[in-house]
Amino acid sequence: MSSKIVTEAEVISVPAVPFTETFHPVHHREVIAVMKESIRQTGLEIVNSHYTLARDGMQFFAVWDLSEGNGEMCWSIGIRNSMDKSLALGIVSGTRVFVCSNLAFSGDFIEFRKHTKGLDYDELEFLAFRSTRKIIHNLTEFQAWHEGLKNHYLLETDARLLLVDVMQCGVFPPSKFARFCELYFGRRGATMFEFHEACTNILRGTNLQVMPRRNKILNSLIDIYLWGLEDIQNISPLGDFLEQRASSRAIPLSP
Repeated sequence: MSSKIVTEAEVISVPAVPFTETFHPVHHREVIAVMKESIRQTGLEIVNSHYTLARDGMQFFAVWDLSEGNGEMCWSIGIRNSMDKSLALGIVSGTRVFVCSNLAFSGDFIEFRKHTKGLDYDELEFLAFRSTRKIIHNLTEFQAWHEGLKNHYLLETDARLLLVDVMQCGVFPPSKFARFCELYFGRRGATMFEFHEACTNILRGTNLQVMPRRNKILNSLIDIYLWGLEDIQNISPLGDFLEQRASSRAIPLSP
């Protein structure tokens, strides 16, 4: 999908799409307006923003960094919208690490409305407020999870096994192997946090439409590893997991 980085003004100036009997496309500027207001109502501020347009302006993606977090990372949200029926309006929670500007998402977009006939501005406002409150809860939990990765030392042998699975599941391609090794291996006392950061560093240039899905797979792989640590002592839980996965294919490959 061809896309380009733009300003907010360029997003707002995209020509509107006429309504039909069954299709009521909400303009990107209306999405921006209601989401800004819903964030303001929670007591937060947008401190940084990034915008992308695709499909000749019919698809819009945004990442907003919020005035919440700690001295090392802040909360972020991703927003998407389309005016050509290609995407439902959606929002996703995430965090950004200041020192490297890496962005991580908690999972897939929450699709909170398709552009059907009954969608008007009042309903859009209500949906935005409700979704923002839900995403704030998700952000609180995801930040705690993200920071908690610092407490888990990762053996180099397990890191290499986990890296293979990350590439096999399509988080990033094998062509990025050398880049990952440069970012991660060779550190003393490397933790799961640093492994996660190396992966999200590689994903920085990924299109926002697919980045949340790839983050979700990455986070799931890490969670399975951490769950294994609780159940198995003095044995590589990742090695056991990979053996089980080979037979069960429990985690789907990304498309």
